[in-house]
Amino acid sequence: MLNSEKVLFALNDTDETYLESARIRLGYRTEEAVRRPARKRVVAFALAAALILALGAAAYAADLFGMRALFMKNTTSADNPNGGYVSFTQPQDVPEEMDESIRAKIDNSAKAWEEWTVWSRENGIYEPESCKAPEGTKSSTVEENADGTVTIIFYSDGSSENEIERRIVSAEDYEASEAFWEARAKGFSGYDYPYHVYTQAMADKLESIAANYGLKLRHQRTSMFQNHDNVSDFSTREEITARINEVCAGGKSFFRTEPTGYDKFYYFDEGTYAVSFYTTDNLTNTGTSCYLYNSPYGTLSSGYEIRKEVKDIDAFTVRSHTTPDGTELTVLQQDTDMYAYVYLENSFVTLHITQLEGLSEAEIDAVLDMVDFSAIK
Repeated sequence: MLNSEKVLFALNDTDETYLESARIRLGYRTEEAVRRPARKRVVAFALAAALILALGAAAYAADLFGMRALFMKNTTSADNPNGGYVSFTQPQDVPEEMDESIRAKIDNSAKAWEEWTVWSRENGIYEPESCKAPEGTKSSTVEENADGTVTIIFYSDGSSENEIERRIVSAEDYEASEAFWEARAKGFSGYDYPYHVYTQAMADKLESIAANYGLKLRHQRTSMFQNHDNVSDFSTREEITARINEVCAGGKSFFRTEPTGYDKFYYFDEGTYAVSFYTTDNLTNTGTSCYLYNSPYGTLSSGYEIRKEVKDIDAFTVRSHTTPDGTELTVLQQDTDMYAYVYLENSFVTLHITQLEGLSEAEIDAVLDMVDFSAIK
């Protein structure tokens, strides 16, 4: 829900042209409205909301809609100054008007993750930031330099003609990176991979931090596939739907309108789950792909479990949509990508829709309405 004081503050000194555009959008265009003096104007709250929808980037800058909930901090670069990453799994910012109990849960998880990050960097095995592969990397090679540093060359495939980036890193960082990948290859069972647990000492510390903050951990996950490359064990659409209803909705119907099919469904015993599905046939683009992720506030989460790079944050348009069960979603859209999210009582839920070309706003809303958010446990 918007904060009225923040809205009106943001609209101070706004050009009357934009206000009139918003009035028209809401059906307020009357002779009285046209003649109304610009000074000392009082803007109806609904009118203010419509204006923010039209202003897009300005709304993001003011964070009036809580737009920054998905955008991860400190992820821009010289080559991409206005971009970053979208997190599907952990709120990155909480609106001021958020319920205090929910804010406390999110802050609690964030503090626990920060403590784990600091400890693991000082005592555990991790990959230095300088060695992490850029988006789209499929392979890499290493060249030793005369000064003791190494040059890592990243490729989009195995061909030297498809080079993405060259990066010079210290010998210490490269050795740490090699140790990380060796430990990762050996594996350490019992924990979801984003925790990066590779030794018993790391496992003990992670368990201790989670217990101190009263948080659960994601352990090994259960997966079901209908249409997925390199998977031999498939389930039918009906079987996956039945399991989703059981796991995610306590036996109720999770979907108001069932998908035509699934890529995959996976879940953890503590309540985290993800559903990758396709939309129904009555939509214009039957190939539209959707990915829903449910992240309980009571689970230790990093935000890095699933993330996606975006090139221009300011290019997103913002609006809200209320589903038939009364859930108000914040909807961010840019080109062929759409992200919707909501802070439920017990979890943060995100929904990513791709391949939007050919879909109207009404059809996109129909996809959002497929999920019965009130059924989420």
